[in-house]
Amino acid sequence: MSFTRCVALAVAVGCGLTASSAGDDKPPASDDAAIKAVVAHFAKNGVKLEKEKEGNWWVVTDPKGDGYDVIVAWRTFPAKATKEEMQAELKQINLAFMLNAPARVAMSHPGLRAADPAKRLPKLDQVPVVARLDKLFKEYQPSEPKR
Repeated sequence: MSFTRCVALAVAVGCGLTASSAGDDKPPASDDAAIKAVVAHFAKNGVKLEKEKEGNWWVVTDPKGDGYDVIVAWRTFPAKATKEEMQAELKQINLAFMLNAPARVAMSHPGLRAADPAKRLPKLDQVPVVARLDKLFKEYQPSEPKR
């Protein structure tokens, strides 16, 4: 990587960290809390996910795929981030995310990963849980904060 790119990357990371914490009156809620709330909503509607022990992927464990895993990644945002700021941050990531601005959470579009190399992966649009994940994520509304 060239020196110019290294400097640009360091500046971008520094600016991103500064923007994430600038102006927050209180520390943001745990990233896991926002994600776990959406995952609980999925579970109530028949789709169970678990975070992998290694890495950043969450895997659909019920309903289980035949020789494949359905996987998603998550991003969370500070309480004071605007929808435009969240969208701008997502544009910098080399993975397509859907934003649920009221929940301050973004979920990657579901993908498939081979669990059994002997089996061929189905087409994404032939996996019913993929469409359910999209629908449930878009429908999710966070509960009102307690005062």
